[in-house]
Amino acid sequence: MFSKQYLLEYYQREYTWERRHVVELVTDLANAFLRDWRPDHDRQHYDSYRPYFLGPFVSHPTGLKKNLVDGQQRFTTLHLLLIHLERLLKEQGDDDTANMVGSMVRRYAGGQHHYTIDVEERRACLEALRAGKDFDPTGATVSVQNLWQRAQDITDALPEALRDERLPTFADWLADRVYLVEISAADRDLGWEIFESMNDRGAGLTSLDLLKSFVLSRAGREQARLNDAWRKMLADLSEFGRQVPSSFFETLLLARYAAADGSEDDEIERAFHEWVRVRPERVGLKHQGQDYCDFVLETVAPSAEQYRSLLEAARTRTEGLHAVFYNAVNGIESQYLLIMAALRRDDSPKTVQEKAQLLASYLDLVFVLRVVNNDSAIQAQDFREEVHRLLPAVRDASSVDELRKLLGREAAELPDGFAGVEKLSLHTNRRHLRYLLARLTAFVESESGRPDEADRYLGYGATVPDSVFTPWEIEHIWANKYSLHVQTGVANEDAFKRERNRVGALLLLEKSINASFGADIYRDKLPHYAQQNLLAASLHPNSYRRNPNFRKFKEKWNLEGNFSAYPESFDKKAIDERGALYRKLCECIWHADQLGFVGATSFVPQQHSTSQRKKPRYGVQIADLMRAGLLKEGSALRGELKRSQRIFHATITVSGRIRLEPSGEEFKSLSGAGAAATGTTSSPGWDFWHIVRSNGTYVPLAAIRKQAIEQGMLEQSPPTA
Repeated sequence: MFSKQYLLEYYQREYTWERRHVVELVTDLANAFLRDWRPDHDRQHYDSYRPYFLGPFVSHPTGLKKNLVDGQQRFTTLHLLLIHLERLLKEQGDDDTANMVGSMVRRYAGGQHHYTIDVEERRACLEALRAGKDFDPTGATVSVQNLWQRAQDITDALPEALRDERLPTFADWLADRVYLVEISAADRDLGWEIFESMNDRGAGLTSLDLLKSFVLSRAGREQARLNDAWRKMLADLSEFGRQVPSSFFETLLLARYAAADGSEDDEIERAFHEWVRVRPERVGLKHQGQDYCDFVLETVAPSAEQYRSLLEAARTRTEGLHAVFYNAVNGIESQYLLIMAALRRDDSPKTVQEKAQLLASYLDLVFVLRVVNNDSAIQAQDFREEVHRLLPAVRDASSVDELRKLLGREAAELPDGFAGVEKLSLHTNRRHLRYLLARLTAFVESESGRPDEADRYLGYGATVPDSVFTPWEIEHIWANKYSLHVQTGVANEDAFKRERNRVGALLLLEKSINASFGADIYRDKLPHYAQQNLLAASLHPNSYRRNPNFRKFKEKWNLEGNFSAYPESFDKKAIDERGALYRKLCECIWHADQLGFVGATSFVPQQHSTSQRKKPRYGVQIADLMRAGLLKEGSALRGELKRSQRIFHATITVSGRIRLEPSGEEFKSLSGAGAAATGTTSSPGWDFWHIVRSNGTYVPLAAIRKQAIEQGMLEQSPPTA
């Protein structure tokens, strides 16, 4: 279908998908591809992978083009995904595959380029996306604003596992093995008639309808009362979206009744009514009559109210449930599954709040630790796996105190602490660093007696996270001009870029203020910083004069030696000091006492080893090759960006991470390390990085991985935890 061109009539011009729809589509496509991909496959293997079906769409011809009558939400999202893949492939230097994907994005005809979905108001946005440039959607139509926002979601949702050497094969699979069915009408009227009949007529019974019928038909009595309770549940939850009542039942069943290892997830998500019908005793439906009445009145109704309170907290930052909001911002939808597993139907509102905040805070802690330590496992599916790991223990923890102890033990065993903050830099993680800076900024402000405006810093305010608002932006303290910083202690332009992007050289400012600075030097910007949030203002000496609340904040958290003013210049030493400050702030915000956990006084990284806490989802890891004896701690790596002839160096740590030289920043994945080193958003890590032999030769890590697979060396390795 992407070999043709499509138009949209006025009634089909709005693109309305929300973030959750985009994440679901991208995640489903990624999982469908990765279930068949293996490290020893060459690119030709993709034609044997199982196909993936995305349903029908309706069109009718208009001259040489077609009008898209139905299906534009999926179509537009796939178009955005192809644009993103084209850019990633160009970054990797794979021009042939990039051109193949590009031919599906747009084609040249009649003396100009036309996008596959040819809508003039979208052109500027799509051009910016193809070029990897910024685009200001202010003043654009709601559809174009949403288009830009969902494109950012695709960037976040595409797993790092598909941004390495798997990327070209994924592009092949997407082009040839993902199918839609086109219903081609003869003309506009017939197309509209088909659209109406598909969407408005003869709607079949949903899983929710069938479950209601099953339960109420066996209740035997009080059916009017049960029906009223059911309808109230539907009405209350439907305020958050038409599909929310179904999502509630899926979450409830998965959280409290289904197999904790996730083996029944697909069955429940496909038809939860059938799962209940086949296994009624699992949800307490052993006898007709009272059991079915109790299920509606004492399980469904109170649980729906608990679920509704979580949705409210995710929509609007609520006192006592801030972590639920933060997880929603970061797309950790599986938090509802974990929280609902801990709740009991007779829990008081206070208990519900305490349990929800504890569990959401733990997931937020895991997220932040993964961000600051460049762990690639920060996407929706990764947290789903973490939730399933915790689910049995959370189900057994009936009280708030038991949860505090459980999460304290879990937090104490997390493999990484906050030391990585001092080496952390801005690369492909802009959205995550903005979140980190927003939390740090809000903490300093609120603890100094000012309003806590973390939601505003994140661009949401008192609105739903899917709404389009202009967020605050990351500000580089150093202007992007090496000649202005030759006296700051950096050796060359590469070192300048590296230091400029370190987290200690970054602030969070409102977009309009950030844009106004341009290439101003530090001394010129400093008076303006003094008028901004306290974290930015702390660079100026005036913040330390006649500011008793700020002084009390520093004393309370033992930060007197971490905050410093820089009245004349901001050099490399200042960046180091600010990085240490940011680390200390992280340790304050995500301290065990602050989060309410018991038994973990602080989050100190455990002794590193090549054993992993959790088996990686995809492919082979460096740690696997270390266990097989093919790599060892301290092994030198070399990467080369051939188009610019730049050379990069790294070493392997004891835990199998990749430490970039000379910055010292560490990464869990080869592709993440390669992307950060080269300043791109993707890297074929296994092909990019070469092991440096003692005789001076270089061997690609992909060759070592292939050797391990062919010789069965990985199969002999001890299983990961």
